[in-house]
Amino acid sequence: MKLKTAILGVTGYVGQQLLSLLASHPNVDLRVLTSEKFSGKRVDEAFPHLLGYSDLILSPVSKIPGSEPLDLLFSCLPGGTSSVFVRRFFEKGVRVIDLSSDLRFSDPADYSLAHGVAPRFPELLSQAVYGLSELNRERIKNAPLVANAGCYATCVSLAVAPLLKKYEVENDIIVDIKSSLSTTGRAPKPESHYTEVKEDVSARGTGGDDQKHEILRVFSDFCDVKKLLFFNTRVPVKRGIMAASYLRLRSEISPDEAREFYAGFYGNDIFVRVCDDLPGMASVSGSNYISLGFCEREGHLVIVSVLDNLMKGAAGQAVQNMNIVFGFPEDTGLGQVPLFP
Repeated sequence: MKLKTAILGVTGYVGQQLLSLLASHPNVDLRVLTSEKFSGKRVDEAFPHLLGYSDLILSPVSKIPGSEPLDLLFSCLPGGTSSVFVRRFFEKGVRVIDLSSDLRFSDPADYSLAHGVAPRFPELLSQAVYGLSELNRERIKNAPLVANAGCYATCVSLAVAPLLKKYEVENDIIVDIKSSLSTTGRAPKPESHYTEVKEDVSARGTGGDDQKHEILRVFSDFCDVKKLLFFNTRVPVKRGIMAASYLRLRSEISPDEAREFYAGFYGNDIFVRVCDDLPGMASVSGSNYISLGFCEREGHLVIVSVLDNLMKGAAGQAVQNMNIVFGFPEDTGLGQVPLFP
């Protein structure tokens, strides 16, 4: 079975990563690729690393032929814009996986709290299934509309949620994020200029506050945590996110006990790796893995989680969700070994 597929917005880092994955996916037939900046060019002209993988002509998103038969659409368009086109294709009966932040809250009030504005199409929110693969797999199966989870939310939620299902925690979860330069997107801005970011660690321009609310929304399915101290620092690396989540439990659990519990919890999840030591970003670079490690500091259990923000944090998880929706083996097209060095 080959799905006639479109990707909206292939110019950015996430769109490029998704295109690279789908170009060699055995169950995907790429039909439409959009890019405003490079419209009219062949894919391999605009992006030479795809030479030999695709020679489709890039088109503006507004010029997609209405007659083009599609089974599946991925939207990598910016938040605020994505839902306009998602709605158009979803109403035509096309399955959609949205990688923007437009549809990640089922309640319009939660959306407004996270984004500071009302959703453009509140009726879509209740129809979208939240695409955090390992925690929402049963609902994702056969879903017509999937809202891919955010990169920070994936990194933190997969690390913390299992513990919340089993143990009571004090209401003071602290999450310290270290994020790579690609989390800010491909569009040029002062905080992404080479001369300003090389050899610098900064909290300026890091963002992610909307995903703080997304994380709390995930947590609310398991416990009554109302407060989350979330702080994001940018580090001068290309790819990756590291989250250190600090939890004070109401019953004692050692790092070794936590490690054993997580190994059982995620025993059937191919992309979650429970480590004997604390993992680093480079150990998952270029792959769809998330790695978890555990230690104890001053009465807090610390869970260190790392993932590649363009893979498990975005495009890789979108492909994983597609595989779940259509009943393909979950790791189809996602067998990349982490890069080294």
